[in-house]
Amino acid sequence: MLRYVPGYLLILGLGVVASATAQEQPKAAYKHNIAKLSPPERLVYLSAARGLEWLQRANKPDGRFVYGYLPALRQPAEGDNYVHQAGAVLSIGRAAKFFADERGAAVARQALLTLLLETTTDPKDNTVRHTAALSAVINRTASAGMLLAAIHELPNPAKDLLDQGDQLANYLRKQMQTDGSLLVEEPDASTLAPEGRGAYPHEAAQHFSGPALYGIIKSHALRPAAWKLEALRKARTHYQAYWKQNKNVPMTAWHCAAYAEAFVMTKEQGFADAAFEMCDWLCGVQYAQVDPRRAQWLGGFMPWRDGKTWPVAPDIGSAGPALALAEGCRLAKLTGDVQRHQRFRPALELALHFLTSLQYNETNTQHFTEWYRSALLGGFHAAPQDGNLRLDYTHASLAALVQYLDHVADLPK
Repeated sequence: MLRYVPGYLLILGLGVVASATAQEQPKAAYKHNIAKLSPPERLVYLSAARGLEWLQRANKPDGRFVYGYLPALRQPAEGDNYVHQAGAVLSIGRAAKFFADERGAAVARQALLTLLLETTTDPKDNTVRHTAALSAVINRTASAGMLLAAIHELPNPAKDLLDQGDQLANYLRKQMQTDGSLLVEEPDASTLAPEGRGAYPHEAAQHFSGPALYGIIKSHALRPAAWKLEALRKARTHYQAYWKQNKNVPMTAWHCAAYAEAFVMTKEQGFADAAFEMCDWLCGVQYAQVDPRRAQWLGGFMPWRDGKTWPVAPDIGSAGPALALAEGCRLAKLTGDVQRHQRFRPALELALHFLTSLQYNETNTQHFTEWYRSALLGGFHAAPQDGNLRLDYTHASLAALVQYLDHVADLPK
């Protein structure tokens, strides 16, 4: 139970939970008795259920998800992003599995099949699969990793999906370099496109290597192969050294997730230590103290630029560190590291409190007409002062919320 949660956070949690009227309660089929949850746990639980429902409603007839909304204009957001679409499948599959939600699982499968239609086998090697769009348009390494992870987040993925997952894994295997790094940037990409192509080398490594590693190690559970574990070992050595020299927030989420999965499978302490190092650092860049002038910043993370923190307002990017800390808590529990668990868990719960403050609910959408309110409820917006809603904001937050519920919270059955 969350007995060490600060009193002010408990009060905030009670206030939000109390505002959840019967009309506002998510329709997800609960597998836990939420009446027995502490107020902060119930807040996270209901937030995750609402996020799952938003993704279900945002799934269009063509199988893809709505990219986002601009509430101030009451218009949909323009654009799309294949990696974000794959991330949404991963998150809805994870949440559907946790909540035992059959509709969510069905939506995840249909969306995954839609995205797989936009992939192709390599004309020179039919055991390799990647996105059909040119590499200058879509980051193939990140998209293959997210798709592969999404397949293995599904409840009971079918054989044909696992077979296509093997082809995606083979593509990622070909991107592995001898030093343990991943080829995450094509030599001919020179401009930063919407899908992330052409990023500077540091940006590419920080944003795109983690999803690939997570996809590889997740696939090892159902389709084990010695090369997958060896790839994670070499990658951990390379990227741990890289991160020490280039500390950054974006790497933490999926690298910690990949190392946590690898530790579960191998019990090799090196994987836990790599994740612990990142989580220790994250605790130091969080707004963890109450500032009455900036109460909405509590629990968010400071941007890190040029080797230092910048004291500006946190935003939805705090979902990544929240996911990393969820994995850090999971590892601390598995390794018996009591001190780290006692440090990581309060930091994680503060981070989740910040994320839930960015979610649209019945209370903060009363000024919208009823027909438009349903498009927003359960989605996450960009920042305390930015109400724009986007697909990746919700799927990233949902991934962190569910990981906390599944591996950290003490939930009664």
